[in-house]
Amino acid sequence: MSARKARIARAFSSGAARYDAVAPVQRLVAARLAARIVARGVAPRRILEIGCGTGMLSAALAAAFPEAQMLLTDISPAMLARCRARLGEGYEYMVLDGEHPAAAAGRFDLIVSSLAMQWFGDLRGGLARLSVRLAPGGRMVFATLGAGNFAEWVAAHAALGLVCGTPAYPALEALPWPEGVAHAVDEEFIVQPYASGAEFARSLKELGAGEPAPGYRPLPPGAFRRVLESLQGGFEVTYHVLYGEIW
Repeated sequence: MSARKARIARAFSSGAARYDAVAPVQRLVAARLAARIVARGVAPRRILEIGCGTGMLSAALAAAFPEAQMLLTDISPAMLARCRARLGEGYEYMVLDGEHPAAAAGRFDLIVSSLAMQWFGDLRGGLARLSVRLAPGGRMVFATLGAGNFAEWVAAHAALGLVCGTPAYPALEALPWPEGVAHAVDEEFIVQPYASGAEFARSLKELGAGEPAPGYRPLPPGAFRRVLESLQGGFEVTYHVLYGEIW
């Protein structure tokens, strides 16, 4: 595991106990992703979930496909433990970097992931490695972040001549698909209000989602304080969600 992935795992583990209380967008996206999967009319026998977190999507899939075998994975042991506590012992659980899924043996009729793939270092490579784990007729359905994510936060930095640490995410038309797979994608923009920029920054830390773009050097305290001071008295942030499918 890379040093960056290890930091991500530690951050999500530290926030696991309070994650559900501070994750309204993640809960909404999981519900919408589950609805998309059910609408496809699939009847999977084996399901692999990448980045199950506390089990928001997992629980919906368990309800929709009660006869399916599910392998639920996450890079964070503490998040995986929360998922196990939520769903019980009727499923298989594995600590796994979903970008490198070799330890998840066999093939799967359905591979799913809700807001985890944005942490992949090589999205095209990760999707390629996962797609070969699909059984004949199988489908991968996922939600990840797009290029317009946190546009207001990025703009607040730029207005002060500062560089933001938000990672670079792909645009809808530039999602890096593997070669030789059938695919589709669409997008959604979810606007989430916060009391201030400080509340937004604090929410990322509480989620465990504060890891910046690779190579980013954090702003000096004074510069970061200027950003927060420019975002007083109400602040909205856009989550740009890409919903992708491979079959």
